[in-house]
Parts: sequence; structure tokens; C-alpha cells
Amino acid sequence: MIAGELQKAIYAALTTAPALVDGNVFDQVPESNPFPRITIGDEQVIDDSTSCQDGWDVSTDVHCWSRPETGSKLEVKQIAAAVVSRIVAISGIAGFSLVSLTHETTRIFRDPDGLTEHAVVTFRALIDPA
Repeated sequence: MIAGELQKAIYAALTTAPALVDGNVFDQVPESNPFPRITIGDEQVIDDSTSCQDGWDVSTDVHCWSRPETGSKLEVKQIAAAVVSRIVAISGIAGFSLVSLTHETTRIFRDPDGLTEHAVVTFRALIDPA
């Protein structure tokens, strides 16, 4: 199993200087609740093994959050675009062979609180053992 290695690679890509959103990249958002921010979210791991080798097909979501005074979605769209560029540039995952890492979808919407702009960016990774 790949455990948290993909999440660690994503975190490193988003926080390498210059860090996106001033380094406000979280797995669990702190009580200070900073905006803008990115959270590394849900993940689905599907066994992609063959009779000869283990493998995993992983879908992972990265959430981008913004609360601009203007109410515009522009800031969250810019954050989401930066997330895509950083993550698709990941070239390796510690202890594994990264076969491919692609951007699948980006969904942008206003949260039910009426204040927060939200983007969910989904990626697909095909991972084999090293």
C-alpha cells in the first residue's frame, strides 16, 4: 500500500519556495482558520495490480479556499491553477515509481456560507512499487 507518500509529495510541491498561499497548506485546518488556504483532501486508492506486479490507481482531491472581500472567484481560480501546475510537475514519490500524474477536473463554487469561494481539484496518479 502507498500509505501517505502521495500526500507527502503533494504537500512538498505546494510548500516548496515560493510556497502557495503563504504556506497555508493543511491536512487538518487549524483553529485560526486562515484564508486563503489549501487542504489536501480525500483520496481513493484502487488496486491496479497484475499477476506480476503490485500497482495502485489513486484519485486525490486538493481543496482551495478563498474568502475575498469582493466575493470574486478570481483568487480561488488563480490558486487552483497554481496547484495544478505544481502537482503535475511532481516527478517522483518516495519509495514508489510514479507512472503518471494527471489533472482530472477542477470544480469551482461558492460554499453554502455565502462567503467562501471553493475549488476542488482532482488528480489521478498511477503508482507502482519502486
